[in-house]
Amino acid sequence: MARKVSKETETLARHILQTIYIDTDGQPGQWRMLSGIEGVTASVVMYAVNRGWVELRGNHSICVTEVGRRLVLSHAH
Repeated sequence: MARKVSKETETLARHILQTIYIDTDGQPGQWRMLSGIEGVTASVVMYAVNRGWVELRGNHSICVTEVGRRLVLSHAH
């Protein structure tokens, strides 16, 4: 059975997704350091990874996936 995720974790994951999207001007394949993003925790990052919103490189870099990009765009309108 899937573990229930708190609303706060989901909200923070969406915030991180949007932050990366803005920092990279929505360009695919643009990586950012996790240490430079406010609110980052392992559980929040893993939630976003498991949803397919972001891709993780090592334990230090993150980028928005096409799924994540579409999510940001769908909530911008």
